[in-house]
Amino acid sequence: MRTAAITTLVIALVVITLQATVGAFPVTLFAFPLNILVMILWLVAIAYTYRNRTTSHIAQFMLSRKATWLSLFIMAVIGVVLGLERKPSSDAWAVVIGILFVLSHLTFVILRGWRTKQSIRWRFTITHIGLWLALGAGFWGAPDREQLRISVGDQYSNEAYSINGAPHRLPSNIRLEEFDLELSPNGTPTNYEAVVNVDGRSVSLRVNHPYNRTLSEKIYLVSYGNTPMGSRYVILEIVNEPWQWLSATGIVMLICGAVLLFIRGPQRKNSIK
Repeated sequence: MRTAAITTLVIALVVITLQATVGAFPVTLFAFPLNILVMILWLVAIAYTYRNRTTSHIAQFMLSRKATWLSLFIMAVIGVVLGLERKPSSDAWAVVIGILFVLSHLTFVILRGWRTKQSIRWRFTITHIGLWLALGAGFWGAPDREQLRISVGDQYSNEAYSINGAPHRLPSNIRLEEFDLELSPNGTPTNYEAVVNVDGRSVSLRVNHPYNRTLSEKIYLVSYGNTPMGSRYVILEIVNEPWQWLSATGIVMLICGAVLLFIRGPQRKNSIK
């Protein structure tokens, strides 16, 4: 427990220092291909440390139950904090370092666990790699996440803007075809829907009901308004997450692993070759 307490204290001091001196973590700085390069170097460092686990105190701690309990604690705290935030953000140093620690611990566990006896090896591998992909895709793919907004009227448009106001040209034109607004007796909007033309296809959009253009790209209906000439327009938000397919793969593997664990039942012994 002493090692876990010291590790937690060191992580907390590093997080507080970085947050106070640097500010938010520069997520966009690690966009492709830098995030891939850093991830590869990180995996190589973990593999080298694991190879020398008999003499490495870091590897011994990361493979201990203390690290497991610390990882569970970190994920619980991150989940509660992000859940209570009105607009959850992953650019806080505490979130970045915390998830990196959890992923590092999970990687050490996978390197050790795949060598278990054949009867449970595949269940272990599928479940833990699925968890790694589901968590890692969101972490390493965060710098590549693109969030754009576009104002769409009755004329085709493909000029969108990022959160910072930088212009972006979309690969396809979008046009508003229909708009339906429901009002309460006092004139307050209660619901609104829009039909937009995307890639030559009429798509119906509602609040919190996006259109999945691809596996990684979603289009949301955000707001609406009227131009000075009286014509209607809507504000669409386009969210592109290139790593989404990896996250989906991880979730499927987690489900498959859970089913296999349920079918085969518990094992009393895990022997290491």
